Amino acid sequence: MILGLGCIAHDQVLITSALWEDGKGRILRTESRFGGNVRTALAAGAGLGERVEYLATVGADEQWDAALADLAEHGVGTEFTVRAPGVRPVMSTIVVTRDGDRFIAYDDSGLFDTPLPDRALVERALARASVLIVDSSTAPPGSAGVIAMAIERGIPVVLDAEREVPGSTVVEDMIAIADHPILPMNFARHVTGAQQARDIIEALWSGSRSAVVLTDGANGALVRGPGDEQPFEVPAFAVAAVDTVGCGDAFHGAYAVGLARGLALVDRVRLANAAAAVVAATPAGQRRTPTMAAVTALMSP
Repeated sequence: MILGLGCIAHDQVLITSALWEDGKGRILRTESRFGGNVRTALAAGAGLGERVEYLATVGADEQWDAALADLAEHGVGTEFTVRAPGVRPVMSTIVVTRDGDRFIAYDDSGLFDTPLPDRALVERALARASVLIVDSSTAPPGSAGVIAMAIERGIPVVLDAEREVPGSTVVEDMIAIADHPILPMNFARHVTGAQQARDIIEALWSGSRSAVVLTDGANGALVRGPGDEQPFEVPAFAVAAVDTVGCGDAFHGAYAVGLARGLALVDRVRLANAAAAVVAATPAGQRRTPTMAAVTALMSP
């Protein structure tokens, strides 16, 4: 079972006819979606055929009913999800340009008051988990402790680390202990102070790592595993990008699937690249969850 720890976001998506350099553009379509890094990663994992569960505290009011219904629709289990009054989802407005690029404006102020489920529930969830996915910047306070508990139990931790939490070192703390940190290239440069990809991976590497992965969009990923003297590239799959919202999250979910299935590092990164590409090429209005059939078709020679 793949267990996920992080936020749910309620996204209002504006799909435009313009590129960023145009300065303005007509809205072609609006969509209301549920997102959030871990929610989308878990949905991708379910779409690829794995059992997934969401470990979280969510709100008790009606706005959360639709979010939980969305999880169920996408095959995400809520056995380890509890409800409590006063918990608010992240609210986002996302602008998608003609070439599939996007800008996300979000209000995540509700996360600072969102508690972890109680320790007994966390321990029951970890007892069933084969992989833990954590979104470092949206997981509730105390989540670094959950990562430590998972590692003590031999559960691999796939860490989504893409931005800092203002006034806190929590993201850096999680990067330091996770055994499968996955960072986008630009944030990895910021975290390490290095500029060249190989220097970045060297700065992130330690004897406790099982892998370090740097993602770089259409350029693919640079990875290093135990025993590798040098990092190596895993190319992206060439597709016509329509909407890149959720591509990175699908990458994390598919990578976790690869771990759960015992795939070698290069194979799970290829699976993750393919899942991200499938999402990027999905037209507006269609279900944005990769399936094993779509991923396999893309990966086939």
